[in-house]
Amino acid sequence: MKIITLILLLILITGCASLPRDEPALAPAIDGWSSTPRLAEAKQAVIFLHSQANQTHPQWQQINAVLYFLRSYSYLGEPDKLSERLRTKLANSLQRLANKAKEADSAEYYRFMEHYAVSIYRLLDTPALHPKASSWISTLTDFIAMQPDTITIHADYALWESYRALAFLAFSARTEAPLQHTLVHSPSTLTVLSDALSRSQWQQQHALWVLGYWHQLLPLPRQHALDAAIWRAVQQSTDDENEQQRLFSTVYLVNSFRGLSYCKEGFQARCASPNIDDVLPINHRCSERLFIRATSLSSEQLQYSCRRLIAQEQDFHELFASDYTPVANDHNHALRVVIFDNYSDYNRYGQLLFDIQTNNGGMYIEGTPSDPQNQATFYSFRAFWLADTNRVWNLNHEYVHYLDGRYNKYGGFGHFAEHLVWWSEGLAELIAKAQHNPRAIEVIKDTDANERPSLQAIFATDYNDSSEQIYQWSYLAMRYLQQHDIDALRSLQRHLSGDFYQGYTRTLAHIAKQHQPHFARFVNALAATEPKLQPSETKNRLYRYLYRDYLMPSHLSYDVHHRHLL
Repeated sequence: MKIITLILLLILITGCASLPRDEPALAPAIDGWSSTPRLAEAKQAVIFLHSQANQTHPQWQQINAVLYFLRSYSYLGEPDKLSERLRTKLANSLQRLANKAKEADSAEYYRFMEHYAVSIYRLLDTPALHPKASSWISTLTDFIAMQPDTITIHADYALWESYRALAFLAFSARTEAPLQHTLVHSPSTLTVLSDALSRSQWQQQHALWVLGYWHQLLPLPRQHALDAAIWRAVQQSTDDENEQQRLFSTVYLVNSFRGLSYCKEGFQARCASPNIDDVLPINHRCSERLFIRATSLSSEQLQYSCRRLIAQEQDFHELFASDYTPVANDHNHALRVVIFDNYSDYNRYGQLLFDIQTNNGGMYIEGTPSDPQNQATFYSFRAFWLADTNRVWNLNHEYVHYLDGRYNKYGGFGHFAEHLVWWSEGLAELIAKAQHNPRAIEVIKDTDANERPSLQAIFATDYNDSSEQIYQWSYLAMRYLQQHDIDALRSLQRHLSGDFYQGYTRTLAHIAKQHQPHFARFVNALAATEPKLQPSETKNRLYRYLYRDYLMPSHLSYDVHHRHLL
C-alpha cells in the first residue's frame, strides 16, 4: 500500500491537469486483495485514470492494474463513500479510454474491456449515473457483436463480464424507471444478443439469460415479439428438439420469471418437462407430519434439518399449549419441504415443476387446507454462500408458517382480512430465533425512542411497511407478549383458530391500550442491556441471486486474476 500511496501522491502534487498530453502518468502498483483498500487510494486511482484518459497513448498495462485495484475496493473497501463527483469522473474516464482501447495490444484491450464491464456493475450502477447508461450499453453490445479473429481466454473473460454487466443492469432497471427507459430503447442490444445464440454454447446460454432479464422490462407487444424471435433463433441453432426446449424454457423462460403455467398456456411445444424424481431424488420422512424432497442432502444433513424442525415444533406447541390439535377443516396433515442445492436450481425447477414465483428467497405455499388432496409445501434451497453446509435458507422461519396455519389460524392464507402480518412474521421470527435476535436489538438501538412504532402500529402492519416493522418490530411485540402476558397471546390464538376475527381484533385493541407503556419500557430495557451486533469485516459481495451457477463457462474461473466475492 505504501508504494501506491507514494506514487499517487506524486500525481496529486504535480497536478493531473498540468501533465503534458503525451507524457504518461506514473502508474500505481497495488494489490488491494491482500489488505483492506482505503478510500484515499481509491480516490487517487480515479485521478490516475482521469490523467490517462487525457493521454494520446495511455499506459494500458498500468490502467488495467489500477482498474483491478478498484475492483478489489468495490468488494473489500467502502465504495459507498465514493462521492458522486468521483464516480462521474471515473465513468467519464472509462468511456474515453474505451474509445481508445482498440489501440492497445489484444491482451491489454480484452483485459480493459473486462474491467470496463466489471466497473459498470460494481461501481457505476447508481441512479445518478444512469443517464450515462446508453453509452455503457452501446460499448458493451458493440464489443459482444465484434467477432475476434482468434478466440482467446482474454477475449472470453471480457465477453463473459460484458454479458454479466448487461444482465445486472437489466436487474437494476426493474426498480429504476430512467434506466429501464434507456434499456428498452436500445433495440440493437436485442439484435446483438439474438445473433449470439448462434455462437458457442456458453455464449448462447448467457445471451438467453440476459434476454430473459431484458424481457421483463419490455411492453407486452415487444415481449411477445421477443419470445417469437428467441424461439426462431433457438430452432436455427440446433435441430435437436429436446435441446431447443431446454434452451428456451430452462435458460430463457425461467429467467424472465415465467414457468409451468406459461408452458401449458402458450408454449406447449417449447418447454422441457423435468421429472420431480430426477430433480429431487431424495425423499426423506422426518416424522408423520414432515417430509423432505431434496436434490443432494447427505444423511447427516437430513438428520440435522429434521432435528431442528422437530425441536422447533415442540417449542411452538409449548408456547400455545395446543396439544397438537389442528384447527377445524384443515387437511394439511404433513408438510413437504423442498430443498434445492442453490438458488439457480430453485429458479429453474421451482417454476417448471411447481409453477411458483422464484424472485424471492424461498416461500411457503399453504394451498387450500380444506381440500383433502392439498399438499402444503415450503420451497427453499441450501444457503450456498455460507460455510455451514447444513444450513437451509429460511427453513426454521417458514416452518412456523406451516405450524401457524395448521394449528392456529382457521382457513387458508388471506382468510382474515388484516392485522395478521405482525402475527405471522413475528411468531415465525420468535419461534425460529427465540431470545437470540441480534438484528432486532440493532433495530431498536438504531431507532430514536420517539420514532419506535407503538403496539397499535405494529398490530396494523402490512407487507407494504418496512422490513424492520414486518420482522423485527413484530418479533419484539410477540416476544413481549410471550414474556409478559402469555394468556393474552393464547387468547388471540383461540380467536384465530375458532374463526372469531372480531374477538381477535377486540383483544388486540385491548392489549395495545393496556400494554403500550410496559412495551416501551421492555424495548428500552433490551436496548440498554442487550449487546448490539458487531460490524463484520467489510465484504461487499455480489448479490447472491444475480448470476446462475449453471452458466459458468468451464474454461473460465474465479482465479487470482479474475477475483469476485460470491
